[in-house]
Amino acid sequence: MGLGLDIVGGVLAAVGCALVVVGVLGWRRRLPRNRVVGVRTAATLRDDETFAVGNQVGAPLGIAAGVVAALGGTAAIGAPSVAAAWVLAGVSGIGVVGLALLGGVLGDRAASRIALPSLGGCTGVCTGCTMVEGCTAGSQCRS
Repeated sequence: MGLGLDIVGGVLAAVGCALVVVGVLGWRRRLPRNRVVGVRTAATLRDDETFAVGNQVGAPLGIAAGVVAALGGTAAIGAPSVAAAWVLAGVSGIGVVGLALLGGVLGDRAASRIALPSLGGCTGVCTGCTMVEGCTAGSQCRS
């Protein structure tokens, strides 16, 4: 087989392993909020709780994408012909992208449904808290 196919298969398998690790961390709510891995949308990056929920919901499909990538990459390396290897790598790659995107969409939707945190006694943002209904002298607003 060609060196190019071995590289493609190896990269696909390595990406699969990484996706499984990220998916398991997300499922267990152990993935810290970051801008590199996991479900990263405006809704999930809002706070730690929404990031954890979004990644927990998207984790099963992320893990499935990782398994597809790892198996597809390994199968492409061991394929009996060059054509079969390219087909295995291509189909696996398409499956990985589809599963990962679907997991991200579901995670984003779950994170979007979490209510925004309250402002602690104020019903809005204000410069003079006595002007906003619900704010009193003892509230947490700053004037």
